[in-house]
Amino acid sequence: MSSIYLFPVSGVITAVCAYFVWETVWRTPRVSAKTVAIILTVSMALTLYALLRLEPVTEWGIDFKLPAAVAISVLIVQYIYALGLMHHGIQGLGLFLLPATAIPLLVVPLMPQTPYVWVHTTTFLETSHLLISLLAYAILTLAALHALMHLLLDHALKRKQIGRITQSLPSLIEIETHMYAQIRSATWLLALGIISGLTWQWEGMGHFALVSHKVILALFSWFVLLALLVMRKRAGWQGRRASIMVLTAYVLLLLAYFGVRLIESWLS
Repeated sequence: MSSIYLFPVSGVITAVCAYFVWETVWRTPRVSAKTVAIILTVSMALTLYALLRLEPVTEWGIDFKLPAAVAISVLIVQYIYALGLMHHGIQGLGLFLLPATAIPLLVVPLMPQTPYVWVHTTTFLETSHLLISLLAYAILTLAALHALMHLLLDHALKRKQIGRITQSLPSLIEIETHMYAQIRSATWLLALGIISGLTWQWEGMGHFALVSHKVILALFSWFVLLALLVMRKRAGWQGRRASIMVLTAYVLLLLAYFGVRLIESWLS
């Protein structure tokens, strides 16, 4: 079986984990949080194996095509979640994170299978930029999922419609605490990613290629996050406005890293 079809298998295993987490909404769970973490680890191991079969690391450097870029991003997000799952038990985050990471794995075979290289690095600076950027994206993904939970819970509380799903979520205070911690980390990492990327451009081309969709969208995303942190400190911003800003920053970064290039690949 081609390694590309191992990703959907991993996606199915992740979907099974999602089912067990969603089961806690409707009845007493049949499996523990640690069991879910173990099953998710199997999924991550399979994803890693399929990723290595794509040979993303060569003697000349790192060559990421679209499936490899998607797989490594999903792996980072799932790894962070699995660590929290092992230490803190099943949290409401899994209700959204597990389906959100299962879907990209399931659709990998439908992605453009062209020789087009998504990311190519040959130096330590380029590799560092890639890893920092992927980590920033993963942490901002977690922040965006917390923002979605915040919007859902805030809407339910204002309408006094507390269903089983909202009862399974952490409190608003817990969600905001985790969300802002992730926003701070993502802001610093994104700043480092932008700086390392610009330095990479200067060393490789002798000038800054600022007029590119990736740089412009990443800068906009960073400005949104920075503005949110500044207004949080000065005016105590929170609630729906903060959650919408987090989602806006995430969409901008998603377009910078994947969206535009994916469209270009499909059109080419």
